[in-house]
Amino acid sequence: MIVILGGSSSLASKLLPALAKKDRILCFYNKNKPNVKKKNIEYIKLNFENFKLLELVKKNFLKKIKNQKISLINFASIKIDKLSLFINDQELNKTLNINFISFFKIIKFILPNMIEKRWGRVISISSTGGMRGDKGTFLYTTSKHASLGMIKSMSKEYGKYNITFNTINLGNFNYGLFTKLSKNKKQKLLSSVPSNKTGDIENIQNAINFIIKSNYVNNSEISIDGGM
Repeated sequence: MIVILGGSSSLASKLLPALAKKDRILCFYNKNKPNVKKKNIEYIKLNFENFKLLELVKKNFLKKIKNQKISLINFASIKIDKLSLFINDQELNKTLNINFISFFKIIKFILPNMIEKRWGRVISISSTGGMRGDKGTFLYTTSKHASLGMIKSMSKEYGKYNITFNTINLGNFNYGLFTKLSKNKKQKLLSSVPSNKTGDIENIQNAINFIIKSNYVNNSEISIDGGM
């Protein structure tokens, strides 16, 4: 079974049909339910900022995954662009709760299952820009580096159980926020890519399939950004 966090994201929605051909899908989303209807895709609405609600769905969630080998893919994130001096506590807590802490909590829910099955895959979806730390991305970059540190530590803790933890860093894809940018802004972003083009969704699909099938790919960062 593939468990997807952040199914509301445009990239996750685009990947769902291809992933559903490989396995059953349990997809958690917050605001927008993906418009992908397949018999083997089940949707659960969840506010990743609400930890009390997360605890309430835990029992039902664990029942659904009880007899399954799990691949967990986290797309859930929020990006608030601000200079660090002007960030308030609410924005800091919101970003860390959604981008990092909820991800950690759900991993903890699933880990006993993975240890028992001696099989598991955890994939954190991040971005090259988030890892680089561009101006105004303090919140996003901080939260994604927290997730990266978690992935690296847990890869060492649970690798002996055939549970792997990896990060995929994405560049520019013609979905979501990128489509809303001005033509000049798009060209500026793509100027740092040698091929001067956006990525194709199949590249992400291929990387996910590769990680799921590979028991010796662990504690890795895979960049799908065209070489930016």
